[in-house]
Order: sequence, then C-alpha cells, then structure tokens
Amino acid sequence: MEQFPWRRWALTLGLCWAQAAGAAPAAELVVGQSLPLTGENALLGRQLRLGADVLFAHVNATGGIQGARIRHVVLDDAPGPQATVRNTRQLVQDERASALMGYPQAQGVQAVLEHRLLAPSGVPLLGAVTGDRALRSLGHPQLFHVRAGLEEEADQLVEHLATLGAVRVAMLHAASAEGRDALAVLRAALARKRFSLAGAAETVTGQDGAVDPAMQLLRSLRPQAIVLMAPASAVARFAKAWRASGESAHLLAFSRVDHQQVLALAGSAVVRGMGFAQVVPSPHVGSRPLVREYRALLATYGPMDAAPSYPGFEAFIGAKVLIEALRRSDSSAPGRVAAALEQLGTLDLGGFVVRYSRTERQGSRYVDFTVLGSEGQLLR
Repeated sequence: MEQFPWRRWALTLGLCWAQAAGAAPAAELVVGQSLPLTGENALLGRQLRLGADVLFAHVNATGGIQGARIRHVVLDDAPGPQATVRNTRQLVQDERASALMGYPQAQGVQAVLEHRLLAPSGVPLLGAVTGDRALRSLGHPQLFHVRAGLEEEADQLVEHLATLGAVRVAMLHAASAEGRDALAVLRAALARKRFSLAGAAETVTGQDGAVDPAMQLLRSLRPQAIVLMAPASAVARFAKAWRASGESAHLLAFSRVDHQQVLALAGSAVVRGMGFAQVVPSPHVGSRPLVREYRALLATYGPMDAAPSYPGFEAFIGAKVLIEALRRSDSSAPGRVAAALEQLGTLDLGGFVVRYSRTERQGSRYVDFTVLGSEGQLLR
C-alpha cells in the first residue's frame, strides 16, 4: 500500500484518442498539473484546474495547437510534498508531459527540484502559485513564474498600511518556509517605510487550537494592524477569535490567503473590512479584454455553477502564456517548449502584460489591493 494515497484526476479535453501499445504517439500535447483536489485546500485546487481547463477546451475546439489537441492531466497532491514528487514523476515519465503548470505548494515545488525531476527531460514548470523567494532566487532554467513575488506584495500591503495610519504592525504566519519568508519580506518592507514590526506569531496547519497561543501573543503586542500569511482555514479561525475578543486592529493578507475560503469559513460579519493583496486584476470587472475572454470561456466551457475567481483567473493567465509558447515552439519536446517560454519577450495578453527572457523568469509584477465589503464582495 502506498504511504501517501492520492486520487488521480485526469481530464481529456475534447475527443478521446485511442493508443495501441507500441503505436506512434497521438497528435496531442500533454500539460500536467499537481493540485490539492481533496482536503482543506480542495477549493483552491478546483479553481486552479478550472481556470486552465476552459482555455484548453477552447483551444481544442478551435483546432488545437497546429492540429494537436491538449490533454490536461491533473493529479491530487493534497497529502503534501511527497505526493507532489510522486505526481510529477508520473507526469514527466509516464504521461510524457510537454509542460507542467500551476503547482500551488512551494514545498512541493522545492521537493520536485530536490529530486531533479525536471532536469532530465527539460520539462518547464510554469506559474507556480507562490511568491516564495527561495524558488525564485534559484535561477532554475526550467522554472517560469507568472505572478509577482512576495516583495511586491509586501510593498503594496505596507502602502495600504500607510494610508490607514497603522505604523505598529504584527504578523500571523504559517509555521513553514514560505510563511517565514513572508515575515522576512514584510519586515524589510516596513523598514523601508520606517514602520516597526511589533512582533509575529506562528500558526500550524490543521490544528484547531493552534491559533490560541498566537492570539495571546498578538493581543499582548497591541498592534494597529496584523498581516496574515497562513492557510485560509487558520486565517478564518484566527479572524473569528480576534473579532470575538473585541480587538479592532486591521487585518490584511497576502494573496496566498484565499479570500473566498476565508469568507466561507468565517462569515461576512467577521471578514468585513479585511484587506487582501491580489496578483492578478479583478476577474469580476470586465474592463480588460483578458477578463472578458476569461468570463466568456468560463460561461461556455465551465460547469453551470462556475463563477469567476482570482485563483481561476491566475490559472487562466498561466495557461495563456503556455499556449503562446506551445504555438511558437517548433516541437512538443519539453526542452523546446522551455526554450519558447524563454524567448517570449513582452507579451500583452489583453490588458495584462508579461515579460520573459533568458534573464527574466518572473513574468509579472502586478499587485492590487482589495477589501471585503459588508456582504462579502471585494472592493478596490
């Protein structure tokens, strides 16, 4: 029995292509993704998968990539980094993916790199849903980032703190490398504004009582604002406890904290006024051609109850970048796709610009700030 059981989710968009043993490969391009499709982060995983799915479905319906259909293979990595490694090995070795995209767990991506799963085939991994500096500082030839990094997010959060007049700031972060990295980034951003970090507390994923010690510490600091970088479930528990205690400090979060999940878990009365950094434009406001395209394809190819979401839109953007690289590549070989990504240059996707080169692997530096309104709607 496997130590980390996982559920395999594979979606073939369009017609099924029969393959006889030993026959030549079908005219298809495999895009692999390892996501949490079960557990407390399943909502995030579903949104990320759907955002890519609707674009791939549209590409297949309109002729594919030079006649080749896209097959989107999605595997569940909810158990953690070891499942991400297992999934990636299957995607690269068994499925022979031309590209990987949209991995949401920084620890999982780090584990994939440590096991050297990308290097042998040259397969690129595009659009990891993390701003983790450790991954970006590696300069790994097969890693291509779409979203802004933690530094850009921290600067935007501190700018908003300045507008609030909140100069005494605390932080609640996950007991993880990514959480501690966010703490270091926030501390530096505050120092640039000559603000002070009053202190920080850690919370542990999946432990219901884990916010209690954090609550005690943060209340003792008497902050004017608290910045959050933890799983949505932990943030929701903390927000409920914080509001119930009568404390009035502003609550702000990095984009990795999914506002929809926090809202669902904590309720609109608790989260009203909470601020969230966002690394893509609002998917709810159709002022950009890219947003209008996303919403139209979601309505056409998504399920009946599909609604626009920030994670889904981020995945859609990543899929747009990948589609452009696949179109420019002269081969479906992973190494050629990676080379095409590297040579994209400046690409306007429809009001959202990304840039890639041999020395630039972070496509976007876009960061916005939103606030949850009284009915759970996001306000800018």
